Amino acid sequence: MNATAISIARAADGPSWAEVPVATPGLVLDLDVLDHNLDEMAAIARSAGVELFPHAKTHRTAEIGVRQVERGADGLCVAKLGEAEAFAAAGVKRLFVANPIVGADKAERALALSKKVDLVLATDSEAAAASIGAVFAAAGATARMMLAIDSGLGREGVLAEKAPDVAAAIHAVAGVELIGIYTHEGTTYGAKDHPDLAARARAAGEFMVVVAKAIRARGVPLPIVSLGASASAREVAHVPGVTQIRPGIYAFNDVGQIALGNASLDTTAIRVIATVVSHPDPDRACIDAGSKSLSTDLVPASAHREQFPGMGLIVNAPGWVIERMSEEHGWLRWHGEGAPMPLPVGTRLEIVPNHVCMAFAMLRRASVVDDGKIIAHWDGFGPGASE
Repeated sequence: MNATAISIARAADGPSWAEVPVATPGLVLDLDVLDHNLDEMAAIARSAGVELFPHAKTHRTAEIGVRQVERGADGLCVAKLGEAEAFAAAGVKRLFVANPIVGADKAERALALSKKVDLVLATDSEAAAASIGAVFAAAGATARMMLAIDSGLGREGVLAEKAPDVAAAIHAVAGVELIGIYTHEGTTYGAKDHPDLAARARAAGEFMVVVAKAIRARGVPLPIVSLGASASAREVAHVPGVTQIRPGIYAFNDVGQIALGNASLDTTAIRVIATVVSHPDPDRACIDAGSKSLSTDLVPASAHREQFPGMGLIVNAPGWVIERMSEEHGWLRWHGEGAPMPLPVGTRLEIVPNHVCMAFAMLRRASVVDDGKIIAHWDGFGPGASE
């Protein structure tokens, strides 16, 4: 089924999300769909016997993070110390900062936070770990850390063959306790279809289990083997030896997850609502949502870009594609069959973003809907949480 057919099927089900009375561009979050997604992943984690630490950098919103824990998550994963501090202030008691931190200034903040919550930090080098450990050791405390492993993405993380030596060195650092390894198996997003996705996910989980065994053979106790991607979470949770999963997007879903077969429009909990502000020609138009609302991300895998073209899926205007963006404009072109569907100026469109994290980061406020009515406005954390 192509993107246009998906749009038609969903648009016929009931009233458009575009009728929700929010100023545009605006982010709308359906509470029932959110809860369904949270409950589903919590059930998967329970059935597999693994911990669930959702990556809350996806939304950076206190109400959502607390709700994830209330509905079965064991704690939250975050990208920045500022995010950890904000979620701790909201009442979350277990936090993993899955991004290496370095230096005495960050170490002092982490030390203070570790006195309030169960905090785990990330590292991928002896030098970075030592800069944190020195501050903790001076205070008579121990920083609990996990070692980042590069599982093929080529971002942070040590290579598998170097991991035992690096882990042993970090384990010997004063003020540090190495308790696990983690990775972001981002290469799974490149899967061409669902069988390919399942195979890539299993391979990533098995890879991490092998790395953990090699580190343990060096005498380093390593209770946690953690993987983090919504694309692969359903598969890696059931790989023997994996103990923790850290999906983020699953709570809301987006076009990327739909393309991979992990979601449908009915399990996608958010829409960006935009207004047609210009329609100068029959086959082109502009909306008031640009890169500052939706980002310019395409779906991750090039294999899915013919089926899911453009920079977001316009649900209630099938055949129209967001072809280009500037900061405040989305440039629409008609890609459907036959004559273009008219888009009168003032038409409100409901758009599923390709990458939900960017919609939250850009718009920062979610209008929460229950049974079609706005019941709350949830604001994301301010700039300080990015530090």
